[in-house]
Amino acid sequence: MSGDDRRIIVVEDDRKAIDGIATVFGVVFVVVMGIAVIDHALTLAWSAVASWFN
Repeated sequence: MSGDDRRIIVVEDDRKAIDGIATVFGVVFVVVMGIAVIDHALTLAWSAVASWFN
């Protein structure tokens, strides 16, 4: 019997949880950027149409 029978506890990172959070933030980022691009395009279109009538 060896003199040191203590157990070694190894804590591993939960890669699935980290990947899930990254996916959620990635989807949120893409959605927000998509809304921004659409808003910008509509703003340009609105100003172009408004300039026809002024």
